[in-house]
Amino acid sequence: MKTILIPVDFSDTNTNAIKYAADMGCDMPVKKIILLKSYYTSVYEQILPSPDFLLISADDIENERQKIEVQLKELMKKLKNRCHENIEIETVVSTEPIVRAIHNVVEDQHPDLMIVGGDMGHELSMIGEQIIEIAKSSPVKVLVIPPDCNYHKIEQALVPCDLEALARLGVLKGLNTSHSWLNPKLMLLYVDPKKKHIGREAEFEASVKQLVNCYECKLHYSDDKNIVRGILNFATEQQVQLIIALPGKHSFFYNLTHSSITEALSLNARHPVLILK
Repeated sequence: MKTILIPVDFSDTNTNAIKYAADMGCDMPVKKIILLKSYYTSVYEQILPSPDFLLISADDIENERQKIEVQLKELMKKLKNRCHENIEIETVVSTEPIVRAIHNVVEDQHPDLMIVGGDMGHELSMIGEQIIEIAKSSPVKVLVIPPDCNYHKIEQALVPCDLEALARLGVLKGLNTSHSWLNPKLMLLYVDPKKKHIGREAEFEASVKQLVNCYECKLHYSDDKNIVRGILNFATEQQVQLIIALPGKHSFFYNLTHSSITEALSLNARHPVLILK
């Protein structure tokens, strides 16, 4: 792990995600944290009046940019005080929409991980409001931090999975080499209310051991009819420090509807979710 990208909106949820990143950096060889702030103003906002009949002028935009730079400097100072002294902190201010700004930084800086605050209804947060779009479009792994979540060393991680798409587990192989902090015990959970796994347990166990042989792992089943509830209840009962979402249409995250993803993230008040790519 060399570089972490954190989109910034100065909300409490976002500030908590930054604190999480700083504390996590004490457990892993992070070299750089990039704080990205987008202050996109559309052409329409510049030429059409607001409901208060106010036009956004070039001076207004420049004043906003200067204000943002002052806020970023203050945030960078606080982050440096909390981070390991060897971690470099960089700030980027972009006039592009947030998703495009993220892609530009990823292309230029090649971060290994992006961290965002998981605000779903707790407060006004530009990043939180667009978290689903950001997570799905990101070309790099995304770690979503719930609003009240503090960093704890990751010793156990839960991987919700669909055993009809076991090949997806292969993406886990590289994590404990590319992320030296991420070498936990894995709990694989198949939420299977139709109980399709019955009679095939030995087959699934053998496949899992072959695909995830670089980890200590155990396969679990749940017959909860609500996938989100089954996952979050299991995570709480087992006191895991991380939920890992596999990529692809068979991931518990990606195969949910937009409203279900929102529900999953809003109900998840305790566990960071790492969305793989």
